[in-house]
Amino acid sequence: MSGSNPVPQPPTEPSGAARAASKPKWLVPVIAGGCAVVLAAGGTGGYLWWNHSRLTEASGECSVAYEKAVKARKKLTEYLKSDALKAAVTVKDSEVRDAKTVGTLASTVKTASKTKTDIPGCPADGLKDIKAVTAWLDKTATAYAKTVGEVKGKAEAVNASKLDKTVADATRILNDSKGRVKDDKVRAALENAIKSKDGKAISDAVKAVNDSIKAKSDADAKAKAEKEKQAADNAAQTSGNDSGSAGDTTGGYTGYTGGGYTQSQGGGYTYMPQQPTGNGGGYTPTPQPQPQQPSQGGGNGGGSTGGDDGYENMCFAYPTDGSPAIQVPCS
Repeated sequence: MSGSNPVPQPPTEPSGAARAASKPKWLVPVIAGGCAVVLAAGGTGGYLWWNHSRLTEASGECSVAYEKAVKARKKLTEYLKSDALKAAVTVKDSEVRDAKTVGTLASTVKTASKTKTDIPGCPADGLKDIKAVTAWLDKTATAYAKTVGEVKGKAEAVNASKLDKTVADATRILNDSKGRVKDDKVRAALENAIKSKDGKAISDAVKAVNDSIKAKSDADAKAKAEKEKQAADNAAQTSGNDSGSAGDTTGGYTGYTGGGYTQSQGGGYTYMPQQPTGNGGGYTPTPQPQPQQPSQGGGNGGGSTGGDDGYENMCFAYPTDGSPAIQVPCS
């Protein structure tokens, strides 16, 4: 039909070039600037997080180093005041085998006692400062630990030297005490203590040996005194018996004193035996005849019975009853 209206067609899709050409010119720069802003914000946040993590880690390390240094200083202080060190310091030169150990310990303790290293706290910020303080704290803790080790080593050297001398002295006592103790068991105990190298056990065993030596010495001295006393008593008793015999001898037999010849009235000499002067008893020997001595010049002529010359032969007769001899004319 002529004169009728045509059918409408759908619009066609414009091409890419056409679409790009149709966009406003100002939109592209705006979009580009927005992307740059987003990227810048993300980079700053990441850096701040990384830096904070490093500071936190460094602060933790510094705290650990600080605690370590404090503990090391406390350990040194406590050891310098310990009974073990005091005992080692009081040891004398005469008590050790090597006297140098005593002097070395005294010098080391004196130096350690003057050690007063400050322990700084950890900084709150500043990574570089935190790391520097951490290194200082580690060095301080090491120095304190080293000082404690040195003092302990010198104290142990003194104790070891003392034990060496103790063992040497105890060995000498063990050898010298053979046969001198009251109970030999104490020597066996001392020998075992020496083998164990226990200072306390050795000291106790040495005391027991010394006590046993003294006990035996006292017992021997007492026995000797009793023996000497018994010998003295026996000697005194024997002396008393001898004195009694001598008294009997003195009071018994008495020899003749003052006896001899006396001139008779007839001019001769008559033997006159002397009687004993003792207090009685005892043996009286028979008088022996003595030679007749001639009279001097005949006297007055009235004492002679044997002739004109005044001499008369006289003899002695011995009675059978044991009485003294009598003088009779020989004719």
